[in-house]
Amino acid sequence: MTTLSLDQINLLSDADFQAHFAGVLEHSPQYAAQVARGRPYRDGEAIAAAFAAAARQGTPEEQRALIRAHPDLAGKAARAGDLTRESAHEQASAGLNRLTDAEYAEFHALNAAYHEKFALPYVVCVREHDKASIFEQARRRLGHTPEQEVEAALHEIGRIARLRVLDLIHQPPTLSPIPEVPMVKVRLGDNNYGKADVRLFKVFRDQPRHDIKDVQVRVAMQGDFEAAHVSGDNTDLVATDTVRNTIYALARDGLTGSVEAFGKHLIRHFVERGPRVTHARATFVEHTWDRMRSGGEAHDHAFVRQMPKHTATVSGDGHTFTVESGIDELYILKTTQSGWEGFHRDQFTTLPDTSDRILATTVTARWTYRTDTPDYDDVWARVYQTLLDVFPDHYSPSMQRTLYLLGEAVLARCGEIDRIHFSFPNRHHILYPLDRFGMDNPGVIFHADAEPYGVIEGWVERA
Repeated sequence: MTTLSLDQINLLSDADFQAHFAGVLEHSPQYAAQVARGRPYRDGEAIAAAFAAAARQGTPEEQRALIRAHPDLAGKAARAGDLTRESAHEQASAGLNRLTDAEYAEFHALNAAYHEKFALPYVVCVREHDKASIFEQARRRLGHTPEQEVEAALHEIGRIARLRVLDLIHQPPTLSPIPEVPMVKVRLGDNNYGKADVRLFKVFRDQPRHDIKDVQVRVAMQGDFEAAHVSGDNTDLVATDTVRNTIYALARDGLTGSVEAFGKHLIRHFVERGPRVTHARATFVEHTWDRMRSGGEAHDHAFVRQMPKHTATVSGDGHTFTVESGIDELYILKTTQSGWEGFHRDQFTTLPDTSDRILATTVTARWTYRTDTPDYDDVWARVYQTLLDVFPDHYSPSMQRTLYLLGEAVLARCGEIDRIHFSFPNRHHILYPLDRFGMDNPGVIFHADAEPYGVIEGWVERA
């Protein structure tokens, strides 16, 4: 690859400038001609910024054409050796030219998902990523709207262009010595490492009537990791890839009941087998499923996912454990039997008193235990049922009062629980003003407001 100094670049003819930078924007040399007209440039960063700006100045059709000019990651062009020199170098830098057949299949599925949703390739600056972070960003961006994805792709094209521009500019060695930075005395503080977002799904097939577990797992290990941080010595460290594989392998025979019990099993393993591991923490988000009905009967092997999630955090040294369980994303609502009145007023208060309102919230709850080996799944089911029983059974003058009554009922019904914490965001439902259209609204049409909302939180504990 030929490099030129900034002075030489600023003196090139427009045609020679375009030829030198033709590959900066994939299969789109016309942008180099546009950037050439902006000379002189003070440095390589200014040239890179000009390419990024040119990419964004096109019409929506031109922007999408530029995005489509980029190849799929580890796609057909890569396997056939038909990539541009720049793309081939970049994909190789992330190891995409050394994939197993299974990894090629993963990238094929990723590319297909992008083309199906956006009719665009997935564009990312792979030189700033590895295989894992490429997939992590893709999962997040698949939630974009088409407009958001175009914006994200153009941002990544700007990052790609910057690195390609800097590759083409000769950087002379600095003549001034780099000033010494005074050293400061530091020490390593609390630290941990592990694997997150491990998607574990297990089918129990030992009976004709199947059961399932659908869990996201995160494991974090603590221990004597100072050498790795201070001197780069990885001796006796467990690889995070091994952590992921271990979770799946131990689930085969070890995930037989609650995720809390499985968490203890995982922690024992990592403390016993990890030479430098002294403590570990396992965090779970379990999706709940119910059986479908067929012919009036619960089906043996067909399920439908439910709204609330079963959460749990287990930590310990392999001998003693701390367990916290919880419920998340339980959206509950009642259309009456709630109010909010008699509260403090000052010059900034605009909210009127009301004795009849919609009360809605998304429950997040977590609790600790008084005993070491409760039936965790049974306790979770009783807490869940208690919330469903008590929420509708009283007039609620405030979310605070409902929080207290729910906590009181849980502790009364679940002797295994020591204390419980609730977080209740107030999901406002505002009566919509139809009077401006000459219509009445007798409490039937509401705007489910996404604006700032109140949050009520607190522990209810045994006295």
